[in-house]
Amino acid sequence: MMIFIRSYKAWPAIFVFIISSASQINAAFIARTTAPAYIPSNPKRTIRQFAIEPHNENKNTNQQNTSQSSTVSSSAAFEDALFLERFKRRRNEAASKIEAERSRRPPSNSTHFSDPKNVVTSILEGMLRPHDPVPYFGYETLYTSSTLHWKDVLRKSVGAPVGTEEELIFRALSTSMERDNNQFGILVGLGTDFDSNINDNPSDEFATEDDGYYTVEFPWDTLDYYDGTAWVECRLRDKQSDTLLVVLGWSMEQRDGDGAWLIDGIDWQDFREKYRPGIGREEWERICG
Repeated sequence: MMIFIRSYKAWPAIFVFIISSASQINAAFIARTTAPAYIPSNPKRTIRQFAIEPHNENKNTNQQNTSQSSTVSSSAAFEDALFLERFKRRRNEAASKIEAERSRRPPSNSTHFSDPKNVVTSILEGMLRPHDPVPYFGYETLYTSSTLHWKDVLRKSVGAPVGTEEELIFRALSTSMERDNNQFGILVGLGTDFDSNINDNPSDEFATEDDGYYTVEFPWDTLDYYDGTAWVECRLRDKQSDTLLVVLGWSMEQRDGDGAWLIDGIDWQDFREKYRPGIGREEWERICG
């Protein structure tokens, strides 16, 4: 833009204004172009901060992972401890149940078992359910309710050598008495001849608590010799037809110390057509062996 100055007297003032303005513009330009870059008050700290930040992030991540792992481990340890506690409680309950059942069975010097007939009845009931409440429990009752003489007979009947663990003898008795068409299977709940004929696998047909294959009859009173020995006769009759199946004679002997009655021998006379004639205890040994 052109400005026409009519009065020459104004030229000196204008010239001074132009020179002053140019000086201010030049000073501002020089100050702008030559100003130093921004330097923080603590450059070492700032650089260190930038260098450490990624490490801190990794450290925080690792701490989080470690915390999560610790939580998982603690949870697993708690579950293991809870499982172990439940296992111990169930084991103790089972052990208490077994001990309570043992106390209700012979051998015992309780008043109930002072009569040998009650001893015989309890043994027969246990044999009908030989694996209740635990496997081989009925055979354990039979074996522990025997004198040393009859224990030796039972051990020999299954071919077990002297010194065999009792549990192995229980297992062997179970195998022998529970096999098909065994004369003594009636004692372990395998039923009568008719039941055995209609079942392909009578070993699976054990009697239950409310179901037996025979009734027990004592035709005579206990013959007590009053010398620590006694004789008991019992008869097994078919539960449906009342047919006489087996006659057993029990030789009993009192245990030294507490006077509990023990089995010292069993005579067996079989009246079932399939197994006649019975020949007494020798047949017992042969059949079980």
